Amino acid sequence: MPRYLLASTSGAESALVLMNWEGEKTLCKCKLPGQVDRVSFPSQPESLQATASGPNMLRLMQIRQAKNEVSLRMMPAFSKLPEEKIVDHTWLEGNRLVVIQEAQVHIISAEELQVVRTIEAPFGDADLDEVMPLCIRAFTGGFLLGGSLGYVAVWETDDAEGESMRSVEEEYHLSTAAKVRPEADGVCTLDITVGEEQLLLGFGNADMGLVTMASLYNAEEPISCHVMGNHSAAITAMDMAVHRTLIITACKGDSSLRVWNYTARTCEICMKFDDAPCAVAIHPFGYYAAVGFGDRLRLYHILVKDLKLHSEIVMRSIHLVKFSFGGHLLAVCQGKVIHLFSVRTLTKATTFQGHSRDVTSISFDPEDRSLWSTGDDGKLIIWNLNTFEIEATRTEPASKWFAICSIAQDQATCSLHRNGKQLLQRFSQYDVEFETELHCPQVTTLSHFSGSNAFLAGTQKGSLQVYMSLHSGSQPKSYELPLHSLACNALCISVDGRSLVTAGEDGVLFILSVQGLASHDELAVLPLALHVTDMDKFSPEAQSILASKEEILKLEHRCEALMGECRGMKERLEREASLHEEQCAAKVAQAQEKDQAEIKELQRRYAALEEACAAKERESQGLMKAMETRHNEATDQLSKLYQRKLSHESDRLLDLQIQKEKLQEQMLKEKEECEEQLKQSAIAAKEEEKRLLVERDLEIKKHQDLLAFVQHRFEVVREKRGEDHDQDVMRLKHAGWEALEQQKKVEEDLRREQETLLRGLEMQEKDREAVEEKQQEAASTLKGLREQAEELKRTLQSLQGERDDRAATLAEKERRIETYKSKERTLKRFKLLLDKKLGEVVESVQPKDSLIQKLNQDLSDLEAEFERQLTEQRALEEKIDQRRQHAGILTQESKSLKDQLAELDSHIYRFRSDVHTLVTQKDLKEWPKEIRRLYHTHVDEEVRVHQRLPMEEMMRQMRVVERRVAGLAAKSDQIKAMGKMDVQRKAHENATLVHELNELRVLKCSLVREVKALTTKLKEIEGKKEADGKGTSERSDKIL
Repeated sequence: MPRYLLASTSGAESALVLMNWEGEKTLCKCKLPGQVDRVSFPSQPESLQATASGPNMLRLMQIRQAKNEVSLRMMPAFSKLPEEKIVDHTWLEGNRLVVIQEAQVHIISAEELQVVRTIEAPFGDADLDEVMPLCIRAFTGGFLLGGSLGYVAVWETDDAEGESMRSVEEEYHLSTAAKVRPEADGVCTLDITVGEEQLLLGFGNADMGLVTMASLYNAEEPISCHVMGNHSAAITAMDMAVHRTLIITACKGDSSLRVWNYTARTCEICMKFDDAPCAVAIHPFGYYAAVGFGDRLRLYHILVKDLKLHSEIVMRSIHLVKFSFGGHLLAVCQGKVIHLFSVRTLTKATTFQGHSRDVTSISFDPEDRSLWSTGDDGKLIIWNLNTFEIEATRTEPASKWFAICSIAQDQATCSLHRNGKQLLQRFSQYDVEFETELHCPQVTTLSHFSGSNAFLAGTQKGSLQVYMSLHSGSQPKSYELPLHSLACNALCISVDGRSLVTAGEDGVLFILSVQGLASHDELAVLPLALHVTDMDKFSPEAQSILASKEEILKLEHRCEALMGECRGMKERLEREASLHEEQCAAKVAQAQEKDQAEIKELQRRYAALEEACAAKERESQGLMKAMETRHNEATDQLSKLYQRKLSHESDRLLDLQIQKEKLQEQMLKEKEECEEQLKQSAIAAKEEEKRLLVERDLEIKKHQDLLAFVQHRFEVVREKRGEDHDQDVMRLKHAGWEALEQQKKVEEDLRREQETLLRGLEMQEKDREAVEEKQQEAASTLKGLREQAEELKRTLQSLQGERDDRAATLAEKERRIETYKSKERTLKRFKLLLDKKLGEVVESVQPKDSLIQKLNQDLSDLEAEFERQLTEQRALEEKIDQRRQHAGILTQESKSLKDQLAELDSHIYRFRSDVHTLVTQKDLKEWPKEIRRLYHTHVDEEVRVHQRLPMEEMMRQMRVVERRVAGLAAKSDQIKAMGKMDVQRKAHENATLVHELNELRVLKCSLVREVKALTTKLKEIEGKKEADGKGTSERSDKIL
C-alpha cells in the first residue's frame, strides 16, 4: 500500500498497528491471538487487505474506512489449514496466498478463506525430501522458495491460452530447483529486485549473497553466488586506517578477520582461522595489521585480496591491540601488563607494569607523547612515551572504568560507573577538570574528532549518544541514535570527519554519514576535500567590489603581454615536443632492447631455478621416503621387541609373585606350627612343674613322718638302753666329733657344689632370658628352678642335724638336679633345632630376593635400551623435520623468485602502458612532463624503490604527504593573508573598480571568442598529431 505502514508488537498477545507513513500518524490497532513474525500487503495497490502470520497463526485483515476513521477487521481462520508450525507466507496474483507450514506449501484463496492446493514436495525431486522450505517470496508469474542446505526453488505459471480453464493444480508448476552455494547453510530469507533480475539471499550463518535469476535456469553451468562477508556472531574488535578507506574487524564467534572498504560498502578480504582472534588493529597507512590470538600476536601485510603473514610473536592472553597515531609504536595488552613494540624493528621497546588487575582500555594522544590506560583495579595511569615512565596516576577503587579517549598530551575524556551512576570525566593537566552525570545506559566506547567539541559514545544497549559539547556544572546536550540490538563495542571516525562506523555484539556494522565535525579550512587541506571550487574560496563581499579605468588598462596591457608570451611558449613547446618525440623514440627502443635482454636472462634463470628446485624436491622426497620407511621399520621392530620383552618379563614377574605368595603362606604355616609347639611345650613344662611340686610335698611329709618316727624310736631306745648310753657316750662323742668333721667336709663340698650350681643356674637364667625374648613362657621354668634351689637350701639347713638322712636327701637332690639339667639340655637342643629351621627358612627366602633384584635390574636395563632407541628415533625425526624445513625454504625461494618475475613483468607492463598512453592520449605539450615522470618512475627510482623495505616505503610516503600538507597549509595561510590585504586595499577603491569590472566583462567575452578559435586550431593540430602518434604506436607495437 502506498500510504499505509503495518507494524506488529512483540509478546504472546501481539497487536497490529496501522500507520499513515506520509502523515506520520497512527490510524488504528488490532489485537491478534498469537505471536507475529511476518506481515504482508497484496501486490495490487487498490486492495485493502493485509495478512499477519506467526508460529501458531495466520489471519487476514480488511482495512475499512468510514467517517474519516480507519479500522482493521480480523477475518475468520482459514479452513483446512491448522494454525500451527507456520513458517512464512506471501501474496500471489489473483487474490491468493502461498503459505509454508512445516514441510508443506499451501495455496490459499483469500476470497474463499480456504486452502485450494497443497504441495507435498516443494523442491520436486525425491532426493530433495530432506530439504525443508524456510522462506517464500512472490514475483510476476510465480513464487520463490528458499530451503535448507542452500536450495532455491522456482514455481511459475504457464502463459498458454486457456488459462482460465486450468485448475489450481495445473496453474503452478516447478520450473527449477538448484543449490546456490556448496555450503550446507540454509536460505533463511530472500528478496527480489524491482526488475526481477537478481535475488538477494540471506543464509543461516549470517552471510548475504546475490544470485541472478537467469543462473537458476541454467543447469549446465554452476551458479555464481556473490557472497558478501558478514559476521555471524558478536564483533570483538574494530579499527580504522587513516590513509586508506579501510576498516578491519575481528569476531571470536566465527573465528574470522574481515577487511572492509567503508566508502564502497564492500568486504575486501575475509580470512578464517582455527584460533579465534581476540584483538585487532590496523596501521594508520592501511597496509599493515596486528591481530592478537589466544597464544600469539601475528602481523599481516594487507594486500589487494589477501592477508600475508609477516611476523609472529608468542604471547598469551592478548585482549587489546592499538597502533599509535604515527604508526611507529604498537601497544599490546596482556592481562594487567602493557607491552610496547617498535613497528619498524618488531622488537619490544618496554613493558608497562602499573595495574594490579586487567587493563580495560588504552588510548594514545594525537601527538604520541603519552599513553592513557584504565584497569579493573580502579586505576587510571598516564605513561610518558619519551621516558617510558609513569607521568601521573589516579586511583578510584569504588569506580569501574569502561572507556577512555585522549584529546591531547595532557587531556582526555573517560567514562566510569560509581555508586550506581554513569559519569563522564574530563581530564586536563593530568587532573580532573570536571565530571558530569549521564542519564543514559552504560557507555562502553568513546570517540572524539580532533578539532571538534563533539563527543560520540556507544552504549550497552547498542545506541549511539552524540554530545555536542562538554562543560563543567551543566548537563551536556545530546541526542540518541538507536542502532544495534546489543551492546555497541567500537566506534571509528574517518580522518575527514565525514564517515562514522560502529560495530556491535549483534555482528552488525553501521556506516553513517556525518556533517559538522570538520571545518572548511581543515577539509581544504585534506585530499578527500579537494572538491571545493575556486569561487567557494572567495567571500560574498568580493562580488560587490568596484573597479577603475586605469586598472582596466593595466590589465589589458598585461593580457596582451601574456598572450604574446603564450604564443612564444607554444612555439617553444612545439619545438621541444618534436625533440622529445625523437628522444623518446630512441629511449623506448633502447629500453625495449634492454628489457627483452633482461626478460630472456630472467626466463633462463627462472628455468634453471625451476629445474634445480625440481631436482632438489625429488631428491628430498626420495630421502624423506627412504628415511620414513627405515624409520617405520625400526619403529615396528623396536615396538615388537619391546612388546615381547614386556610380555616375557610380565609373565616372569607373575610367576615370581605367585612363588612369593606361596613362600609367604608356607612361612606363616611354619610359624604357626612353631608357635603351637612352643605353646604345647610350655603347657607340658607347667604340668611337669606341678607334678614335681606334688612329689616334693609328698617327700617332705614323708621326711616329717620319718623324723617323728625316729624321735619316738629314739625315746624308746633311750628308755631301753639308758644304761648303755653312758657307756657309749664317750664312744659316740668321739664318733660324733669325727662324723661332725666329716659332715663339715661334706658341707663344704656341698657349698662348693651349691655355688657351682648357683653359677650354672645364673648362666642358665641368662640363657633362659635370651630364650624368653622369643619364648616368654621359659621365664616361669627358670623361676621354678630358683624356688626349688631355695627350698633345697632350707631343706639342707633343717637337715643339718640329721646325718644319716641328709646324705640320702642330698643324693636325691643331686638326682633331681641331674634331671633338671637333662631337661635344660633338652630345651637347648629344641632351641637349636628351632634356630636351625629358622635359618633354613631365611636361606630359602634369600635366593628369591636375589632373583627379584636381578629381574628388576634386567627390567631397568630394558628401559634404558628403550630410552636409547627412543632418542635415536627422535633424532631421526628431527633430521626429517630439518629436511622438510630445507625443502620449505627452497619452495619459499622459488616463490619469491616467481614473485620477482611477476613484479618485473608488471613493471614492464606499466612501462608499456605509460608509453602507449603518452603516445596515443597525451597532448604534445604534456610530453616533456610525462617523459620526465617516466624517467623518474622507471629509471631513476627503480633501484631505490626495489631495495626499500615496505615500512621504509610507507615512511617515505608519509614524509612526502607531510611535506605536501605543510606546503598546502603554508599556501592557504599566504592566500588568507593576501586576501585580507587585497580586501583592505580594494575597499578604498570601490568607486573606480565598477567601471573596470564592466570593461573586464567585455574583455572576458572577447577572450572567450579567442579561446574558442585557439581551441579549434589545437584540435586540428591534435588530429594531425594523433594520426602521427598512431603510426608511431603501430611501429612501436611491431618492435615490441
